[in-house]
Amino acid sequence: MKEHMIALVDCDSFFVSCEQSVDPSLRGKPVCVVTGDNGCVVSRSREAKQTGVKMGMPMFMARREFPAVIYKNARHELYGRYSRRVMSCLRGMVPDVEVVSVDEAYVDLTSLDRVYRAEYTALAADIRKKIWQTADIPVSIGLGPSKLLAKLASDKAKNVGGIFRVFPDTVEKVLRETDINDVSGIGRSHSKQMAYHGIFTAWDFVSRPDQLIRKQMGIVGLDLKYELLGYYMRRVETTPLQQQSVQDTSVLPCFTSDKDILRAELRRHLHCACRRIRKDGCFCTTAGLMLRTKDFAVVSDKVKLPAASDAEFCIAEAVMPLLKNIYHAGVLYRSSGIVLSGLVSKASYQPELFERLQFKSSPLSAAWDELENKFGKNVIKGGWF
Repeated sequence: MKEHMIALVDCDSFFVSCEQSVDPSLRGKPVCVVTGDNGCVVSRSREAKQTGVKMGMPMFMARREFPAVIYKNARHELYGRYSRRVMSCLRGMVPDVEVVSVDEAYVDLTSLDRVYRAEYTALAADIRKKIWQTADIPVSIGLGPSKLLAKLASDKAKNVGGIFRVFPDTVEKVLRETDINDVSGIGRSHSKQMAYHGIFTAWDFVSRPDQLIRKQMGIVGLDLKYELLGYYMRRVETTPLQQQSVQDTSVLPCFTSDKDILRAELRRHLHCACRRIRKDGCFCTTAGLMLRTKDFAVVSDKVKLPAASDAEFCIAEAVMPLLKNIYHAGVLYRSSGIVLSGLVSKASYQPELFERLQFKSSPLSAAWDELENKFGKNVIKGGWF
């Protein structure tokens, strides 16, 4: 049987690394990226972790408890540019790349040791060096015969110099040292159930009979077991799956109960979300909006659109009236967002027997995109939808 070698390339403290690339004076200092003055910590440098700052810590608590840390507001467009550099660099070295998030990608290195005339660990070191030289971003790389083992290896790589490889004869040792809660795909409800049955490590899990795992978790559980044992159960998918939904959310500049401010923010989110689905050639069939209160309670509502659309002007007519359903005067809100779901592609849409979906676009939206592509975001403001 052909032996596979899968690598997970994971950018280290990605948002912080991007900020440090832009401003090298931040390197070696405790730095956190936050979602705004009323938001929370979403990325930490190694030095910030050592001070005790926790991921997800509210901004007001972090500033109070760790005043010496440098806090930078998130700039997602910047991080998107750096992500594209990293992935482009990967694709230049490896033919099969599966991008799983803005800062992670699986790559299939199988047989490339012969192409590059280098052992797999040395090849991973070359990839790591190339990304640093090209994109100025540090990465950790985990190597293993399956995607799940590569994922576990990448977590360990961050503490052992940036590269960690799981060999066939070290699988048991790695699994014995891995808490079951650290296995990707094990949800909170499953972990509680496993603790009840005495399963505390990944090795405890793979030691269970197949029939018991299938009874508790179905075929997905069996796939997890054999992935952990080193079997190549899940392929590296080079063709990205079509997204089912797109959302655009952000923290408000300040806590507010002003309905006009909330409406303006939701319109801005709607334009950003529509711009993304237009770029992917998609139309949404359902639209929703969300508000998060100062106390982190989330209220939301959604509506099915009369026609699939990619135009904010059309979608706004259906979704913006929902604001009156979830807004309460006197309540302070901290963030807002728009969710576009039920995405379909006009080219690949298969109509049902008694239903033919209508698609609705707007030339004004296309013109808006062209202007922003040429002159940058926010070159014009939309106040009419």
